[in-house]
Amino acid sequence: MEASAYGIGLLPDEFWDLTFHEFFLMQRGRNESLEMKERFEWERVRWLACINMQPHKKKNTKLNPQDLVKFEWEKKDSKIDPEKRKKRAEY
Repeated sequence: MEASAYGIGLLPDEFWDLTFHEFFLMQRGRNESLEMKERFEWERVRWLACINMQPHKKKNTKLNPQDLVKFEWEKKDSKIDPEKRKKRAEY
C-alpha cells in the first residue's frame, strides 16, 4: 500500500496521516483521471482513422468515427431486472 501511495506522489508523513477512506478516494481519483486520459487517446485515434479513411469513401457518403468502432463506455447499459440484481448481490 505504501508503494502505491508513493506512486501517487505522497510523502511518507502525508501517507501515514491519511485515513484509509481518504487514501482510497485519492487512489480512485487518480485511477479515474488515468482512465479519462486513455479514453481521450482512443477517441483521438478513432477520429484520426476516420479522417484518413474519408477521402477513400464514395462521393456523397460520410464516415463517422462511431461507424468505425464503438467503445464500451459509449454503449448504453441494458436495463437489469431488479430481481436479477438482488440475486446477483446475494452471497
